[in-house]
Amino acid sequence: LSFLLDGSHPFFSPDGFFDVPAPLKPPDRKQRQRPRRRATHLRIAGDIEIPNPPPRLLRVTRDQWEAYWISPLASAVEVGTDLPAIQRLFTLRDERERAYRGYRKDRLVSGSKDQEVLNPLARHMSTMDTEIRQLEDRLGLTPKARAQLGITIGAAKRTLDDLNRDLELDAEDPRIVLVDEA
Repeated sequence: LSFLLDGSHPFFSPDGFFDVPAPLKPPDRKQRQRPRRRATHLRIAGDIEIPNPPPRLLRVTRDQWEAYWISPLASAVEVGTDLPAIQRLFTLRDERERAYRGYRKDRLVSGSKDQEVLNPLARHMSTMDTEIRQLEDRLGLTPKARAQLGITIGAAKRTLDDLNRDLELDAEDPRIVLVDEA
């Protein structure tokens, strides 16, 4: 019974009193509970989990969505925080494709005075191209953007353990010899 008095038991203190943690509140009495986030439905492709694409995308945009999530760059994505921006990018790409299809059918349309003018979809596509380009740069989807963000495709899959392993000193490192001799 000496363990009761030496303080090594988790519930008894040396003065003999019980040190039992307070019971937890029932879930219905807890305060400041944030609403739970809706789960993102994921599908696994190889070792990458692919979130569901935004609804009603064209086939070509869904194919781009799949290609993005299968690429090595997707392994560097934090789904919880980056997914809304990625969804916005692919929604814009889809809208741009739809506008291009309409523009391709009718490049010139009748203006207000029955003159031929460039289809207004051309200006809309230009605006969307600017937004798409900005999102692509922020997400590192072009070689230049990856270089500016310090992302290399080969290193995108590297884990923290891989980086720590690289930082470990090699036994043949000449700096170790210099430190040992001093």
